[in-house]
Amino acid sequence: MKFPWSHTTIVDMINTDQKVEEKCHQVTTDIIAGKVNVAEFVEELGPALTHTDASVRAKGTTLLSNVLKDLPPDALQANQVELLCTFYIDRSLDHHTVTPMVLAGIEALTHMTNFPDGAAVRLLRALFERVPCQSQKKPERTLYFQMMLNLAERKVDELKAWGVDFVYGVIGAIEGERDPRNLLYLFERMPSFIRTFPMYHLAEEMFETFACYFPIDFHPNPNDPVAITRDALAEHLANCLCATPEMAEFAVPLLMEKLDSSLIMAKLDSLSLLRKCLELLEVAKLEEHHDELWTALKKELLPAGGTSAAEKELVEATFAAVQALAKNASTDEPSAKALLDKTLLSVMGGLTDASSKQFEMSLRVELSCAQGSVYCAVYVIEKLIPMLLAQLNVDGHVETRVANVLVDALQRLCAVCAHWYCIDRLDPALLGQMHKKLIEVVLQEADGSEQKRSALLALAAVPEMVTSENRYVVYSAMVKILLTATEQPSKTIDAAQECLFSFAIRYQQEVKTVVLEKLITHDYAQAETSLVQLVFKTLGKFILYHGYMDKMVTFFLSKIFDPDNERLAIIAMDTLTDVVENGNSSQLGKAELYEQYKLLDRCFECANDNLSSDCLHAMALLIGAVVKQLPVEEQHQLILKRLPALRLQQRADLYLASGLLAYLDQSVPLVDHFENLVTDLSKLALETDDERVRDVCNRLLCSLFNRMPDDEHHRGVLKRLLKMIREELKKHNHQAVVILSWIGKGLIARGHSEAGEIVDDIADLLDHPTLGHIAALAFEILSIEFPQLHLPLLRNLFKQKLFVWVMKKLEQKVEQYAETHLKALAFVLAATPHTVLKMNLSKVGPVLLKCLAQTDDKTILEALTIVLRFTREQDPFVQDHLQTLIPLLLKLSVHQSSMKIRIGALECLLYVCKYPTFLLLPFKQSVLLALQKPLDDRKRLVRNAAVTTRLQWFVVGSAEDTKTDK
Repeated sequence: MKFPWSHTTIVDMINTDQKVEEKCHQVTTDIIAGKVNVAEFVEELGPALTHTDASVRAKGTTLLSNVLKDLPPDALQANQVELLCTFYIDRSLDHHTVTPMVLAGIEALTHMTNFPDGAAVRLLRALFERVPCQSQKKPERTLYFQMMLNLAERKVDELKAWGVDFVYGVIGAIEGERDPRNLLYLFERMPSFIRTFPMYHLAEEMFETFACYFPIDFHPNPNDPVAITRDALAEHLANCLCATPEMAEFAVPLLMEKLDSSLIMAKLDSLSLLRKCLELLEVAKLEEHHDELWTALKKELLPAGGTSAAEKELVEATFAAVQALAKNASTDEPSAKALLDKTLLSVMGGLTDASSKQFEMSLRVELSCAQGSVYCAVYVIEKLIPMLLAQLNVDGHVETRVANVLVDALQRLCAVCAHWYCIDRLDPALLGQMHKKLIEVVLQEADGSEQKRSALLALAAVPEMVTSENRYVVYSAMVKILLTATEQPSKTIDAAQECLFSFAIRYQQEVKTVVLEKLITHDYAQAETSLVQLVFKTLGKFILYHGYMDKMVTFFLSKIFDPDNERLAIIAMDTLTDVVENGNSSQLGKAELYEQYKLLDRCFECANDNLSSDCLHAMALLIGAVVKQLPVEEQHQLILKRLPALRLQQRADLYLASGLLAYLDQSVPLVDHFENLVTDLSKLALETDDERVRDVCNRLLCSLFNRMPDDEHHRGVLKRLLKMIREELKKHNHQAVVILSWIGKGLIARGHSEAGEIVDDIADLLDHPTLGHIAALAFEILSIEFPQLHLPLLRNLFKQKLFVWVMKKLEQKVEQYAETHLKALAFVLAATPHTVLKMNLSKVGPVLLKCLAQTDDKTILEALTIVLRFTREQDPFVQDHLQTLIPLLLKLSVHQSSMKIRIGALECLLYVCKYPTFLLLPFKQSVLLALQKPLDDRKRLVRNAAVTTRLQWFVVGSAEDTKTDK
């Protein structure tokens, strides 16, 4: 064997050769290839490994350990790993400067596939006895833990046979660890270890090893690139403390002690730990602690806690702990009853007086208990119903606020009952009393009252409770609320709808014949549009309910194809479109509306130019929603059947075409129709005076050119159309510019080669005396996203591409930009991703400042939005241009034609205050003076923004501000 350093001694090479590690990489490659045996390599290193100088031995061991770390896991045979294990065991007695390299080598060996049996015990015994873990530096302790736990995972049986000495060694190694990253590693891995290996008599000692960290008090380093959070440490520590039921037993006294802490975070950790313990421990192990636990929990809840976010979080965590405690006790009914009696007795005073401040908290305690189990739910409901009804049924007047609270409490009990499906377990007499009261509320209270809302929600939760004769009372109330919805609060309407849907599932035939029949036969001709929309939307949801589809679809189709009331037809079509698009059921569009009810066929039969554009537009959207649900083959057949007969010069046919083509799959061929379609659409868009028709034509052109096959024929169609449009531009036709922009939009989105030429054409028009303004607006079309516009081909980064094209075209004219150029650029910049703008801010920044100096509101608003983002980020560009920016913002703070601009400018001035004080002081007086005027603005939101901004500028340069700045 010939090593790279054989021309000199290994010791000399280690001391002098600067490239020794590179040579070791070659050795690693040779070992992997089988050219070098690892035993020979160790032998070659012998003089260094046995040298009298500890530093030389350390370097020699480092070389060997580095080679082992670079080797793949299957590179060594079992006998070779055995040899290396023996070597490192011997090295564990070496000088402490060699120990880090020894640990690195052993850790590398633990990953070897052919790690021999018996070696794990020998290695760990040597380390436990000779290398105290906590005497090492942080990196070495990390290796120690990794090696130890890797072996614990791989050699379970072998280490279990070793017994208590292994567990004792592990405890000794991890005890007293302080590094947060090492602790997180241990907290993540040790629960599995504790569950795998018997703890013998060391269970409490293992628990105490982790208990000393509880609760976690940790403040992460803000400069840590991979920061560790306190919450992560706390969560994984709790898993260690509750790794087994045996450990969880020790955790209960610990958490009860920490619940007495004055620190909210300590209490939150204790409550979290309690919930974990309750999941593991049998009730017999916890029963003795019930009194103490409930006393500690009650202390956090009664009297009512504070209002800060942390205090609210603590209250919610306490309720969760109460629920977990009740759930744990439920496995033994006597224990559960004793606990529930105890909690009920504690909160009885609050529950018997709904006007007291303690009522809500007391009720929530009982509801938390009820959520523990079916047994708890039945117990709590049967105890609380009489208390609540007694306060509602008193002789004399019950204050409205109190009655609202009590009926709401009944509703929440019903929700718990529904959650556990426990209505059959409740006392029928009690159930009857509650049912009677709820029906009484529904009958007697005003439709918009809070009590009626709560009663309807209660009945919605448990519709089985309502007797047959009383169900008709509920049905009448729901119908009345829905048919007078414009007079009702939204919460009442929501409750009525929820109740209706709940009863619809339980009592299908009754709801069909009573409620729905009244709703669908009601005369909506004179009803307010908002009311019709709400009722139709409610009815639309029934289409997706089992057993209601035929009745509902028939109703909507009767309205859609009713020639006498176009308004109702439009609302019906909008409702059906919404159901098809958001109903999560493709079968509705395909199998039902398309095949069974022949919806599209009926639309094509009834569509004519006598219908309004609004009606035809709604029909097109409905057709598009159904077509979108069809398989590709069905779409293809539909196009072959319907498209050739359409004459796009007729308004109705145009809308039908837009419905057919709007969401057509890109694989459906349109070769035979493409040229005629784009010719007719462009001609119609140029000639018509109907704005709605032009918009339909333009969007269809955009979608068609986006999906256009990229072949010679279609490129020829595009070139001929562009030639015709350019001829129209010579005639100063504004609509030609718009058409060009829509075609460009479709091509840009797919990354077509012609798109750049179209952008150039529109950019050239910005200087045109009559077309300049419309060309600027064309860039808005090119830039922004439009709802209901289907672009099947979208290329990545197409917005960035548009930005590059436009800037390249216009960047040479920064000083000569006219208003139209700036307006166009504002639209493009608004659509460009922020990171791209940031990368090009040296070019973009001056443009934005010029935009802020314009008079056009849209231009200013788009630019101001971008500048605000950069100011919020404290970008250096803004800092360098404060002398220009601040006067512009002050001028915009009194810009009368737009409240949004005034608020945006004031917000921007507020963030400017974050820049260094010495930069702001020269502007302070002029800003304070100028901000007096917005203080008297006619809009309250502007005045609020002005107060906040002026106050911040007022403290610029104060002692506290200067100190903070430094």
